[in-house]
Amino acid sequence: MIFPSGFQFPDDLLKDSTRVVAVLRKRLQSLRESDITGSGEETDIGLYVMADTAYGSCCVDEVGASHINADCVIHYGHTCFSPTTALPAFFVFGKASIGIADCVESMSQYALTNSKPIMVLFGLEYAHSIQQIRKALLESSISCKSDLKSEVHFADVPSPYMFPSKDIKKLSEIQEEACGCGNNSSSDGASGTIYNIGGLTWKLPEGQSMEDYSLFWIGQDNSAFANVVLTFNACEI
Repeated sequence: MIFPSGFQFPDDLLKDSTRVVAVLRKRLQSLRESDITGSGEETDIGLYVMADTAYGSCCVDEVGASHINADCVIHYGHTCFSPTTALPAFFVFGKASIGIADCVESMSQYALTNSKPIMVLFGLEYAHSIQQIRKALLESSISCKSDLKSEVHFADVPSPYMFPSKDIKKLSEIQEEACGCGNNSSSDGASGTIYNIGGLTWKLPEGQSMEDYSLFWIGQDNSAFANVVLTFNACEI
């Protein structure tokens, strides 16, 4: 029995797709050889690289995946987290290198000279380093005994696992949020405004808007950054 899986790469990462699939195929073969369950049923996972997506590369290409009858899609690179309708997906953001100390230094200087609270947004390829940056920023403010003029807040990244939404109404609401914001209540019952952009999500307290914040961007000058600049053009970045 074969379970086909689609591996979706953006154009700039296609050059790495063959190596990724080769490593995965070798790993799967090793797991099959070490399987001692003795079930007697042979299964295989078909690995298919998907390119030239039907829509933007940030969206899961369910149309392309349907051509190979895929059971799931593994999406590499930047994503907008647009919900899927039929297939589960797993997102691999990558891990871009970053100088933690330099980043914290720039952020501290910005916070010392800024009177507004700061919202830190970032490219998803830097999501792996955000906890380190937050910790280093706290340690820096304590060790230097500096009283930052601005509160620093960080956006969050949803789970890398996505399951299809069969509820069309709910799907429409999520898609609207992906392009802007919506009024919602959090799980703790507090009301406020939830913002979503470029795979990031954050919540502002009731009565506050993005115009009340300055933005600090961690990442490259790319389409994700351009989207932030255009969407929140009233904010200082």
